[in-house]
Amino acid sequence: MKIKLNYIDGIINVPSESVLPNIGEMDADELRVLLYVCSDPSFREDTDSRKANAIKTLDMQWAAIEKALSSLSSYGILRSDEVEAEDQPQHKAKKQKASVRADSPLYTKDETAGIIDRNEDLHKIINDDVPRLTGRAVTQNEALILVSLYDYLHLPSESIIKLVDFCRTNGVVSFRVVERTAYSLFDEDITTPEAIEEFIIRQRKKDEMTSHIRDLFGIGSRSLISREKNQIKNWIEVYGYGQDMIDLAYETTIKSINEPSLDYAGAVMKRWFENGCRTPQDVENADSAQTPVPKIKKTRGKKAEAESFDADDFMDLAMKRSYKE
Repeated sequence: MKIKLNYIDGIINVPSESVLPNIGEMDADELRVLLYVCSDPSFREDTDSRKANAIKTLDMQWAAIEKALSSLSSYGILRSDEVEAEDQPQHKAKKQKASVRADSPLYTKDETAGIIDRNEDLHKIINDDVPRLTGRAVTQNEALILVSLYDYLHLPSESIIKLVDFCRTNGVVSFRVVERTAYSLFDEDITTPEAIEEFIIRQRKKDEMTSHIRDLFGIGSRSLISREKNQIKNWIEVYGYGQDMIDLAYETTIKSINEPSLDYAGAVMKRWFENGCRTPQDVENADSAQTPVPKIKKTRGKKAEAESFDADDFMDLAMKRSYKE
C-alpha cells in the first residue's frame, strides 16, 4: 500500500530528529499538543495570550496542556524562552498578559442552545444548580456567560457552581461579577474546584479581617482608597499578620498618638515584620530584650554628660511627631 499526504494549503513542520526517537513513548495528549504547537506560531510566540485558544482548539484543560508541554520539553522537542534566559541572563521587559476575556467568542442564540443541549453538566448548571442558588431561572444573557465559562474557558462544572455561590451577595448574584472573577482566576491558573475553594477561603478570611479593621480604626462603611487597600493587603498577605497582631498594632497606636491611624499602625507593623516579629509574643520578647545604650560622655573643658541615645526611642518620637502634625 502506498500512502500520499493530502497537502491542501499548508504544511505542519515537526522537528523529526527529536520527535522520532521519542514518538513511541508519547501519549495522545502529548501528540495533540505537539501538533498544535507546530501548527500555531502565535502560540509559540506568546503562550499566555493564546492560552484560551489552545484550550478551545484542543478541548483540554490548561493543566493537561502544561503537563504535555513539560513532557515535550523533557524529550528535547521544545525549548522555552525561560530556558534561553538562563543562557542569556540579560534583563527583559515582562510581556503584558493579554486579556483572555477580550478574545472570548460571541455565541449566537442557536449556538448557545446547541452547546447546552450537548452537555449534560452545563444543562444541569443552568437549569438546576444556579436556579437553586439564586431562587430564580437563568436569563438568556446569564446563560451566555455560563456557556462561555464552560465552553470557552473549559471550567469544570463544580468550579462554576463554586464561583456563582461565592459571588452571591444577600441572595443576589451579579453574573458580570461571576464572569470577571472567573476570567481573573483563569489568568492566574486557578480553575480547578480545589484551587477555587482555596481562593474562596483566602478571600473570605481577607474580607473578615478587612471588616474587623474597619471597625477597629473607625473607618465605617465608606469605600477604602487605594493606599488603604494596599496597606491592609500588606498586613494580611505580605506580613501574614492575623487579628492578634493587628489588634496589638492598634493598641500601640492609641498609646502613642491617642487616636487610630492606619499609617501609624502600618509603620509599627512594618518595623515588627522587618525585625522578625510574627506573633505578639515575639513583639513582647523583642521589647524585653532591648538593652539601654550606654551613655556617651564628652569633655569640653569641663565634663558634660550627653543623654543616652536609643534608636528605637528615636524612631518612636519621630513617628509621633510625624503623625501628630
